Amino acid sequence: MIRQIVVIGLFAFVISGISAQSFGIRAGLNYTSFSGPLEEGVNEKYSISDGFHFGVNYAYKFADDFSLKGELLYTQVGSKYSYDGESFYKIPIGNAFLYEKGKSTIEMKVSNAYISLPVTFQWQASKKFEFSAGVYASFLIGPRGNGTIYFEQNKDSLFFKQSLIHNYNKDEAGGIATNSAGPSVYVDGKVVTLAKDAGAYYNYLGTEKDGNLYKTYDFGLTGGVSYFINKGFYIGLKYDYGLVDITNNKVDFLRKTFDEENSRFKFSDHFDRNVGFEISFGFRF
Repeated sequence: MIRQIVVIGLFAFVISGISAQSFGIRAGLNYTSFSGPLEEGVNEKYSISDGFHFGVNYAYKFADDFSLKGELLYTQVGSKYSYDGESFYKIPIGNAFLYEKGKSTIEMKVSNAYISLPVTFQWQASKKFEFSAGVYASFLIGPRGNGTIYFEQNKDSLFFKQSLIHNYNKDEAGGIATNSAGPSVYVDGKVVTLAKDAGAYYNYLGTEKDGNLYKTYDFGLTGGVSYFINKGFYIGLKYDYGLVDITNNKVDFLRKTFDEENSRFKFSDHFDRNVGFEISFGFRF
């Protein structure tokens, strides 16, 4: 009799442990932007960019309506960036740069791929609605940007358009994205051929590139709500708010101002964070 009671007790414990656990998958779209200070006197703007996410999750229910959930996600977080106004351009001549002041018009899309680890508390408010709140830690694995720059300097009738193809973790100072020849410009008594596709640090001296533009980690707050269509299938909306300055201020240069005396960049101390929404379809089993 005692042996039967023990077996029944162990069986009940295992069953209750299994019923308290759940596994799931989640995938969907991101709508994110960078948020931070902008330069004054020019038209500079961050705006919403799209991306996607997918991953798996595990939840453990420690009370009737409450559980703790951990996830492993691949997610694309970024921003559209535009700039229109007074600026400068460093034209490479041999192993040096020539400073030219004029006006830049820039349109870019930055898409940074992360492996993200959100941990949230879940509250099952009803059979249909579940609320969550917690934190996330993310690790940067693939930061990229694409766009164009149009530069004009009326004084010397200097103008050109250049493609921007950026791999922020791999590009080197003075590096180009492709070997294709770009626009030829006449400066300082010489004809200089620019790269058609400029890398992320094309205008940097080797001594100016102290690391990469985007930091390798992010950390922030996350929260949201899920609506269950049935017991397992749900639609979710989450909001993420970064608490980390994601840009390396030793590399993040100002576009309007320049160290003319030394022909070098002036670097920013702006605090730029990731913010945005996730819209997901998920299944819990």
